[in-house]
Amino acid sequence: MKNSSSEVLQRSLLKVLPNKTIVTIIEVLFLILIGMLAVTLHARLRMPMKIPGKHGVLFMFLLISASSFSRFRFATLISCAGASMLLFANVLAFDDPYMAFEYMLLGFVMDMFLNGIPKLQSKVWFVALVCGISWMVIPLSREVIHLTTGYFYSSLMTGLLFPTFTHFAAGFTGGLFGAMASKGIKSTLK
Repeated sequence: MKNSSSEVLQRSLLKVLPNKTIVTIIEVLFLILIGMLAVTLHARLRMPMKIPGKHGVLFMFLLISASSFSRFRFATLISCAGASMLLFANVLAFDDPYMAFEYMLLGFVMDMFLNGIPKLQSKVWFVALVCGISWMVIPLSREVIHLTTGYFYSSLMTGLLFPTFTHFAAGFTGGLFGAMASKGIKSTLK
């Protein structure tokens, strides 16, 4: 999802900050902070709706919006690393000990798809599909964790099909809104 509009932003940043190292550090910190913001919002906006994966809409929206303006190939992995930092520190009171791993896996899968097929990176439908598949990794990895460690996930009480579908739908929706917003902003910057 890298194109000429992010180059305009980088050129304007280079006028303010002439050192490329400083710009790189600021961009990495921005991506990390977006990941931290996304997981913090996930923690603060807990609602007992009994729909697994509902936070994927906001998480994927923020992730795709930030990574689409980044020049790094693994921008979503950097943002997911920021989310995982808070999860490892356990400052948000999540009770899942494997959640940081799940988010890192999510960022890895997302970047593999987005960087693996560069011709489709600019297509909104492809980005939304990748977001849906990537967010769907969470219930699949939880099933593997449950089978290997015995750790119980209440979201899997109804089976694997419903949580997998709701995670895909939430990730797809967030990715669609994020890709559309990014594309709209980029078209106005041209």
